[in-house]
Amino acid sequence: MKKVAVQLRQDHETKPGGDVALARAFARRMRARNLDVTFVSSSSDLMSLRPSVLLASNVDQPLELLAIARAAKRIGTRVCVYALHHPTAGVRAYLESGVGGARGLIARIVRADPQRYLYTTSLLRRARARDPRTIEYLWRGPRETGTELARVIDDVLVSGESEAKELVRDFPELRAARTFRAPHPVDIEYEGVPNENPYQRSPRFFVAGRIESRKNPVSVVRVAKAFPNAEFVFAGALNTAERAYGEEFLSLLARTPNCRWVKQLPLHALLQHIRDADAVISPSWFEVMSLINLYASALGTFVIGSAYTYDGDFIGDQGCARFDPSSRGSLPDTLASFMSSSRPARSPADLLSRLQSARERSWHGFDGFCDVM
Repeated sequence: MKKVAVQLRQDHETKPGGDVALARAFARRMRARNLDVTFVSSSSDLMSLRPSVLLASNVDQPLELLAIARAAKRIGTRVCVYALHHPTAGVRAYLESGVGGARGLIARIVRADPQRYLYTTSLLRRARARDPRTIEYLWRGPRETGTELARVIDDVLVSGESEAKELVRDFPELRAARTFRAPHPVDIEYEGVPNENPYQRSPRFFVAGRIESRKNPVSVVRVAKAFPNAEFVFAGALNTAERAYGEEFLSLLARTPNCRWVKQLPLHALLQHIRDADAVISPSWFEVMSLINLYASALGTFVIGSAYTYDGDFIGDQGCARFDPSSRGSLPDTLASFMSSSRPARSPADLLSRLQSARERSWHGFDGFCDVM
């Protein structure tokens, strides 16, 4: 049985997120295919395990990834990376318009350059962790580090063609790696989803994601005032590292009667809100592929999403509208257009068929990767 190590962030227990959920979903799939899978969070974990394959992630955090990839190469382990490379234009727009505090200061220092910003924040984390290689990383800089990282990657998994194009543009050396298209898996079952409509009025809009500047929910609360007859429901935990942003969100929410916050939802309730909404709004400054958007598409719910994402490669143009989060009038115009249009009814049979199709399509590329691992 082939031994596979799957990387989790060292802070995965205190800061669970989409990348951690993805790693666990991939591990479940590989175990179902009779692969021996173990989670690792450090180079020392990897060296002790000595697996045949390492599945790591996130080229946008190059120093964390490079450290474990170097260790893998020393013991002859094949390095496979799920890229999670965010759209550069979206990161730049966020750095120019959406980020404040200490990160905003860093963004100004690096002149909103996405690669330099991501490298600098990664470098600061290494320094706080007292990594002895911090001086080396500081001397080398993002370009040289990115080049070395690309050269030690054997296989790269991307969400779709759009991410693949940006990835080789920013890391040209990755052209030598084998590439697999593996969208975020729509790995959900419909059993247990409540049938009661959780909304109080119509039209119904659902916004899911952490309450933080990058996810940008405040922009939706501000726009909601212009649509007093609609209902806007927000779900997601407050990011305690962005206290000022959370306070602004709660203050605006208290003054906007057609908005309410249901905090963090379990999966069955999350799917209920997605299914019964007229549209899901994803206002993030940037995403690789939003699982919320993928779930919405699979459940036949219209998606109103940021232009800075690759999820169009999976959900297509039907049942979807895009807006520019850096343009003040873009979201309200998109909402007004949606509300003036007709929407087809969704039958339970169609819902189940769509969900099954999305599940199969989302796993196809990853299964192909497992076949040749």
